[in-house]
Order: sequence, then structure tokens, then C-alpha cells
Amino acid sequence: MDTQVKAISTTKEFVHLLKFSKEDVIDTEIEKKQRCHQLTRAMKLGNLFKNKVTISFKDAQQRLVKINTTIWGVTKQSVILKKGIHIPISSIVSVD
Repeated sequence: MDTQVKAISTTKEFVHLLKFSKEDVIDTEIEKKQRCHQLTRAMKLGNLFKNKVTISFKDAQQRLVKINTTIWGVTKQSVILKKGIHIPISSIVSVD
């Protein structure tokens, strides 16, 4: 039996069609701080070097979604992508 979760790959242009849960996908404070550090680093890479990162996040139906994009900004509540697209930080599982 395969227990791995299959991720859905998409582009940032379709993110606005997704609904997000209000609950955080990460439980521990250590992991939340690590996620914040990853997002800040990814934003710096995007702004300085135009590097893309892979963002893994969960939608309201708990599906794992991955996009390869540049992070332009990070607020307390969300990540800002090109064209003003936002992803709630509480939905983000990881940034690679």
C-alpha cells in the first residue's frame, strides 16, 4: 500500500482559484519559526537574484499543492507572488 501523498503541481496563475483553511498546517512553534526563516530567505533570493523556489502548501480540502515560483514579499499573514497573488502562510508546509 502506498502511503505517500501525491502532490498536485500547478502554476501561480491558478492559486487564486483555491480556497485555504484557516487552521495552520504546522503544529509546533519550532517548525513555524523554521518556515518563517525559509520564507524570508526565499524572498531575498527572489528579490536579489530572481531565483525560483518550490512552495508546498495545503488547500482547504487538505490536498498538497506545489508551485515553482518567485516570492516577492512576505507579510505576517501571507506570501506575495508576482501579479499580487497571495498564499496564506498558515497553509504553507515547506519551501525548497
